[in-house]
Amino acid sequence: MGLELVKNFPDRSYAERAQQSLQEDGIESVIQSPDAGFLGAGASAGFPQGADLYVEAEHAAQAREMLNELFDGI
Repeated sequence: MGLELVKNFPDRSYAERAQQSLQEDGIESVIQSPDAGFLGAGASAGFPQGADLYVEAEHAAQAREMLNELFDGI
């Protein structure tokens, strides 16, 4: 199975918090973002473009449900 986009966040910090929440429930995820994260320098520093969070397709429905509860409206 492949990876499936479960949510786009306004910036990487939200995506990293969501990733941690998923990991606590045993769901591995991958963040795709144009920056290098909180500690790294990104080429788009100062110009946030959002961050996409992906999980294995078999966990996508569960991940979406969790993230909608935790990050409703974000």
